[in-house]
Amino acid sequence: MSKISFAIAGAVFSLALSVSAQAADAVKTMSIITMNDTPQLLEVKEGLIKGLAAHGYTEGKNLKVDFKSAQGNFGTAQQIVRQFIGEKPDVIVTITTPTSQAAVAATKDIPIIFTTVTDPLKSKLVTRENHPGGNASGISDLVPTESQINIVKEIVPNLKTLGLVYDPSLDNARSTVESIKAIAPKMGFKTIESPAMGINNVPSAGQALVGKVEAIFVPNDTTVYGAFESLVKVAQDAKIPIFTAERRSVQRGAVATVGFDFVDMGKRTADMVDKVFKGTSPGDMDVQYMKDLPNSLALYVNKESAAKMGVKLSPALLKRAAQVF
Repeated sequence: MSKISFAIAGAVFSLALSVSAQAADAVKTMSIITMNDTPQLLEVKEGLIKGLAAHGYTEGKNLKVDFKSAQGNFGTAQQIVRQFIGEKPDVIVTITTPTSQAAVAATKDIPIIFTTVTDPLKSKLVTRENHPGGNASGISDLVPTESQINIVKEIVPNLKTLGLVYDPSLDNARSTVESIKAIAPKMGFKTIESPAMGINNVPSAGQALVGKVEAIFVPNDTTVYGAFESLVKVAQDAKIPIFTAERRSVQRGAVATVGFDFVDMGKRTADMVDKVFKGTSPGDMDVQYMKDLPNSLALYVNKESAAKMGVKLSPALLKRAAQVF
């Protein structure tokens, strides 16, 4: 082979390597961790993938996705995060507060976008909401507590005592409970807390409130939502209406909530991930609150479950609902 042929062959080989390297660089890697694979959290993932598709990222082509659930175990969440860090993805997306805390504690280098976190400041995920610095930012699902309690009082006008079923080890659940206890005196009711430390304790936490409360409220709580149907059964048997902080649990049997569409939350999370893929640091992105975004809050009710729990939904309330299950 002539020197010219060798030169041409070498140039072609170099060009092939360059094209191959560019193709490899074009593939973005995203690791996703959720605390539980409950329906509402899977909806967040669904919205995330759809949102990234709208930005031009297609799984299996220019997007590689690794999705794992900790199945309600914080130790497992920490192990998964360590595995992700070893793989060095372009971004880690954390669904729920505990997984976000595990990731933020484990790495200061890999970009983290969190979502479905009630209180990013109290959870110590960021030190400030605007341009938080560091490697983490994301979306909060904080709902104005008073808006949700107003619905409880509208449906249960004789409310004197509200039961609170939650896992006190979860910062986001504790934050909501504290806000309810703060507004209870001025809204004319008392509260009774019934802790559920672990999924297996959810039914007994509900049973402990029978005969003591006129209604039960569940904050954004991955532990309780992991066994939510068992709590619904207790409430239906005892004719005690349950209210929650998010939409999907209404579909699963709660009476009502003012909440968000979790697919939409996933899409908004995708907007932040897209910015990371394009080179923006999470620390330069403000934390977003779903409640502050236009048309994000809506009323959801479950007419059938309400009847089973001994309450009737007025025609006016049903008309206001974005969705009736």
